[in-house]
Amino acid sequence: MAKPAYHHGDLQPQAQSLALDILRTQGDAAISLRALAKQLGVSAPALYRHFSDRETLLAELAIEGFEALRDRLQAVDQELPRKALIEIGLVYVAFAQEEPNLYRLMFGGRVLPMGAHPRLDAAGKGAFQVLENTVARARDLGYLKPSPVSLMTAAAWSLVHGLSQLTIDGHLPSAKAEPMLTEGVLSLLLDGTRSDQQQTQQD
Repeated sequence: MAKPAYHHGDLQPQAQSLALDILRTQGDAAISLRALAKQLGVSAPALYRHFSDRETLLAELAIEGFEALRDRLQAVDQELPRKALIEIGLVYVAFAQEEPNLYRLMFGGRVLPMGAHPRLDAAGKGAFQVLENTVARARDLGYLKPSPVSLMTAAAWSLVHGLSQLTIDGHLPSAKAEPMLTEGVLSLLLDGTRSDQQQTQQD
């Protein structure tokens, strides 16, 4: 592989960019700080000044992933609560399907256990907060039963995470193969958690 052009002061972002490319094509097991340093044309100690170890680099990649997921979720139009909940789920599953190896790194816990990297935990909570706020708004407007927001958010998250994991592992069709699958499953959840008022209005 040709060495990327390296400019003084750009080592950290260039290393993360190269590591992300490797993650996408080969998975996290293929990432090595020494190999990255060689490809960037710098010494290993130069790279270790930015990343204390391999796990620290992987944590930065996962942070990037959570921030990208949060930005996509925040872009969902919140005007219609039911539609927003479905769209949040569609965006979440689409992200996992587009970035399967990054998604596995973000949520796997095998390499990056909870509590080991505070900035990573905060980034994950930032993405989760968008889902929680959407659920809370839908409940407050009467589109969901008056249950605890934490419980309903956990149910919604479990559903979209399970769908994501099953599709990227090949146990369920992808959005390209079965474009209505995710929306259909999300609709089933919403129909089962609608308030009596909304059921009366829509039935």
